[in-house]
Amino acid sequence: MRKSLIKNVDLIVLGAGLAGSAVAWQAHWRGWSVAIIDRLDAQSSSRVAAGLVTPVTGSRAAASWRWSEFYPAANLFYRQVEKALSASFWHVEPALRVFRSEAERELVKGKWIELGHHAEPNSIHAELFSGPDWFGLNAPFGFCCFGPAARLDTVAYISETKRHFEKLNAFHQCNLDCDHSIEIESSHSGYPIEISELQLAGKRIVFCQGIAARENRYFRDLPLHPARGDILLVQSQDVRCKQVIHHDAWAVPVGDQRFLVGATYDRIAMNEPIESSDEKTNRFRDELMRRWESMTTGTFRSGQHVVVEQRWAVRPASYDRHPLMGPHDVYRNAFCLNGLGSKGTLMAPRLAEMAIDSMEGSALDPALNWSRRK
Repeated sequence: MRKSLIKNVDLIVLGAGLAGSAVAWQAHWRGWSVAIIDRLDAQSSSRVAAGLVTPVTGSRAAASWRWSEFYPAANLFYRQVEKALSASFWHVEPALRVFRSEAERELVKGKWIELGHHAEPNSIHAELFSGPDWFGLNAPFGFCCFGPAARLDTVAYISETKRHFEKLNAFHQCNLDCDHSIEIESSHSGYPIEISELQLAGKRIVFCQGIAARENRYFRDLPLHPARGDILLVQSQDVRCKQVIHHDAWAVPVGDQRFLVGATYDRIAMNEPIESSDEKTNRFRDELMRRWESMTTGTFRSGQHVVVEQRWAVRPASYDRHPLMGPHDVYRNAFCLNGLGSKGTLMAPRLAEMAIDSMEGSALDPALNWSRRK
């Protein structure tokens, strides 16, 4: 180790979004010394995300992938972080799925009602209700209440996590040039990772960079298929529902008759520049407003919908929409955790735990290995 490097840590975490924050906590709880590095991009996908955890998704009303594994881990993890920080940002409450057709109602009824409920605490349960409206929602075919479901206030969680590690002198705000600032040796002993710019050395490093991995020579080959997602903050006078809603879009009540409404899904080629045009921004705004109005055309609606704000970010989705993680092919003390897409809130806690297990020598699930496509 160079003499100028004055701080040695067990793990360097590059990126402090949902994935990086979860890895930092899991390592910290195991007694590892941690250094987090993040550029604090206000438009990162983690900070823009609505933080929804939904048990049943898609047109086929299927259970979220590996729900029985990911949800209990997420529920325990976020409650433990809340306790550690004396904060509140994890809200568990059933979510509504408003049916758009009689066929959708019958599909859900057959899959989730007629088969009966399971007795386990974390198993998915459902209850059907009839319309035609529900506190301002248009529900002529009725709706279903699914649980357990939850929402993470991602901005509060990430911000409070940052403050906690700052107090430990373990958070560094820096926009590193990974190609030139990070030196990694193939040695498995000592502190083979050096970041002289921060006078930092580490035994291991994990890259949790999301779409920024495109600028990282160590994991530039990650098979990411990024996708832009837009959401709106809408003021609606007539909608009084207090639960998360899933319909032609999702909607999250945030108080004062305001709702987050999302989200679009616009694929971006791996080497395509990330940019925003007025044409694209306006098109996505109009699309989301059309979806929102289709949800709120019941007897309460008077047409008073105002767009307060529009936000967008690029999700780090993978080619098969499953996570990408594991060690580098050559530098085995360098790891990645990426490709969480729109399920980051749900999957990050358990994946972070699995990542730490892998760093300690446990075998990694081949279905999650970033190089599985090779």
